[in-house]
Amino acid sequence: MGAAADRLIMTSTSPHVPAVDASRVDWAAIQMEWRDREYEALFQAVSGLEGVAVDAIDDLLVGAARPTNESARAALDRAFAAAAKHEDGELMLALYVHGRCLEKWERTEDYERIRTVLRALDEATRVRRSDGGLLPLVVTLATVIVDAMGVEDALSCSCPVALGERSTAIVALVERVLAQEIELEGGPAGARALVRSDAETTRSYFDKLTEVAAAVLSFVEEDAPGPAPYLDHAVQALEVGLEGDVYESELRAHRACLEALQQRAIESRLRVDAGELVYLYPFALDGVDQKKAVERDSVDRAVAGLASIGLDSAAAHELDLNDLWDRSDAPEAGYAGVAIELPSVTVETTAYETLSFRSEVRLSRLGNHHVRVWSRVGGEGLDAGLHTINQALRRGSHAMGEEQLRSESGSWKKFPRYAEDVVGAIATAMSATAVTNPSARFHAVLGARSISVQHPDGRITPASADEVERSVGASLLFHPVRHLATALDEWIRYPAPSVRNLLAAEGYAGDLVVRTDNTTVNFMSDSPEWLIDEYEEMIEFVASLPPLFTLWERQASELARKLDELLSEQQSIHDLHGQELSILALEQSIRRQLAMLHSPALCRTRAQREFLDALSNAAGMAALENGLEMRLTLLADRQARISALVRRTRQEQDDRRSGRIEIVLGVLAAASLAGVVQWVNDTFGVESRAWHWGEALMLLAITLAITLYIVSARRSR
Repeated sequence: MGAAADRLIMTSTSPHVPAVDASRVDWAAIQMEWRDREYEALFQAVSGLEGVAVDAIDDLLVGAARPTNESARAALDRAFAAAAKHEDGELMLALYVHGRCLEKWERTEDYERIRTVLRALDEATRVRRSDGGLLPLVVTLATVIVDAMGVEDALSCSCPVALGERSTAIVALVERVLAQEIELEGGPAGARALVRSDAETTRSYFDKLTEVAAAVLSFVEEDAPGPAPYLDHAVQALEVGLEGDVYESELRAHRACLEALQQRAIESRLRVDAGELVYLYPFALDGVDQKKAVERDSVDRAVAGLASIGLDSAAAHELDLNDLWDRSDAPEAGYAGVAIELPSVTVETTAYETLSFRSEVRLSRLGNHHVRVWSRVGGEGLDAGLHTINQALRRGSHAMGEEQLRSESGSWKKFPRYAEDVVGAIATAMSATAVTNPSARFHAVLGARSISVQHPDGRITPASADEVERSVGASLLFHPVRHLATALDEWIRYPAPSVRNLLAAEGYAGDLVVRTDNTTVNFMSDSPEWLIDEYEEMIEFVASLPPLFTLWERQASELARKLDELLSEQQSIHDLHGQELSILALEQSIRRQLAMLHSPALCRTRAQREFLDALSNAAGMAALENGLEMRLTLLADRQARISALVRRTRQEQDDRRSGRIEIVLGVLAAASLAGVVQWVNDTFGVESRAWHWGEALMLLAITLAITLYIVSARRSR
C-alpha cells in the first residue's frame, strides 16, 4: 500500500468467496466486529455479491492512486448497480463503505481521501435512497464521519467552544436517525440492530464529548486556582458506557485530562502577563546563490511573486538587526540581509474571536531564510491564561486545527499553509526550489516579559524562575508542541519537564531560556529590552538554520548521484577532471559556510558566541552536521576514485606518448647506423655482395635488438 497514511490492513486480497445468499448474512458477527473496526464478516458477505468488485472499493481508500471525485463516483456507481441485483445488496455495500471509512479514519490522517469517498457514496445512492428503508440511514451515519472529523479538528485547536457545538450537532443528527429507524417497517432485523447499535454508540460518544467541552470551558473561564466541582459531573459521565467499542479508548484520554485538572485545580498556576509570541518557518533556496537572493533584482521579483497570492502591499527594506552581528575582521556583519514586510494577518478562531498578527520574510546573506509571524501576549494582545497560551503555541504548528486566516485578498486555514504559500511564491519568483527540514518546519518562540503566579488564596505575585519551573503550567511551557491532540488542554498530563536553562552560565540570576524540539521560552524579567532583543535574535537565528543543512545534504547527494552515473560510463580525462573540480568546489563552499556558522567572528562577543553554541547544541545541530559530514565523506570517496582514474588515464597517455618517442628514436638510431655503413662503403669503395648482405643482416639485428629493448622497458614500467 506504500505511504504511511495508508496503513490499513485490508483483507480484500483473500481468495474469491463464492456467492452467498444475502438473506443469510451473519449480522451478529458483523455487529460484533464493527465495534472493533474490523470487517471480515462484512467483507465476506459483500464479496459474495456477484459483480461487486470489492478490491476496487478498497482501492478508493488505500490504493496507490488517489481517487478524484469523478473516479470515486464512477467506481461506486458500478458497485451499486451490481449490488442492486441482490437482496439487501445495496444496504450491505453502503455499510461496507461506511466501515472502511471508519477504519481509515481510525488509522490515518488522510481525511480528504475519506471525504472524497463519502461524497461519492452520497451521490451514488441519492436516487436509490428515495425508496426509503435502511439505506438512507446508513448513508447518513456514514457522512457523520465528516462531522466527526470536524470535532477532531476542534480538538486539535484545543477549543472547547467548537468541540461542544460540533459534538452537539452530531448528537442531534444521530437522534433523528434513531427516531427514523424506530418508524421503519421491514428490513433485515440484523441490519437494523447493527444500524441502531452504531447510532446509539455514536450518540453516546459525542454526548459525552459535549460534557467534556462544557467542563473544560468552565475551567478556562474560571482561570484562577480553586475547587472545580464543575469537573465532577463530566468525570462521572465518562466512567460508564461504550464498553468494547474503540470510542471507549478515546474517552480514556479525556477522562485522564479531566481528572488531572481536578487534582491540580487548587494549585498555584502561571499566567503570562506580557510578552511576544513568534512563529518561525525556516527555509533555504536551491538554485540561487544566497548572496544573490538578497540583491535588489531578486528581492523585487520576490515582492512581485507575493502579489500573486494576494499579498499586494508587501514591501522590502534592509533587515534591521542588532549590532551583536558586527564583525571586527570585515566591514560586513556576520548576519545581515533583507526583510520583506507583509500585510498583517487576521485569524478568526473556532471560538469566534478575531486575532491580529504581523508578518515578514527575512532573507539572509547566509542562506538561512525564514517567514516570521508574531503577536503580543497579554495587554492588548492574546489573553495570558494557560489555556490561551496552549492554543497560541499550537496555532503556528502543523498540528493545529483549521481556523480562518485572512491577509489582503488571500485566505488560508492554517499558518503553516500561509507560510508554505509565501515561501513557494518567493522561490518561484527567483526560479529556485524551496528547501525545508522535515524535522524543523516550524518553531515557536515565547518571549515572556512578565509572568505571575496565581495562588489559591487569591494572591497574584511576580514569578521567579524557580516558580516558573515548578508551578502548574511548566509542563506547557517546557514541552514541545505535540503533533496530535488526544484531549482538550492535554498539557496538564505532560510529565514534569526536565528544564535545562541555556542562560545558566551566560545570563543573570533569574534569567531563563529553555529550548525544546519546536519551541523556545525565554523569561528575563529583570533585564533591559535591548539585551532581551539580542537573545531573541540569536534564538531565531539558530531556529532558522536546519534547512541550510538539508540543502547542503541535498546538493551533496545530487552531485554523488551524477558522479555515479558518470563513473559507470567511459569519460574523457577532461570530463573526469571537471567532475573532480566540481566536488572540490562544493565541499569547499559548504565547509566555508560551516566555518562561518562556527566562527567567533559571527557575533561580537565571546558570551554571545557561547549562547549561540548552547542554542545549537539544544537544537541538535551536531546531529545535522554529522549527517552532512557523512555525505561529504561519500563525496570524498568519489573524488578519490575520480582522481585515481585521472592519474591512471594520464599515465596511460604518458606511456603511449613515451613509447611512440622511443620507437621514433629507435628508427632514427637504425637510420643513423645505416648512414654510417653507407659512409664506410663510399669511403673505402666496398663493393662485395657478401659484404653488403652482412651489413644488411647486422642492421636488421641491431633494429630488432632496439625494438626488443623498448618493449621490455615499457613492460617493466
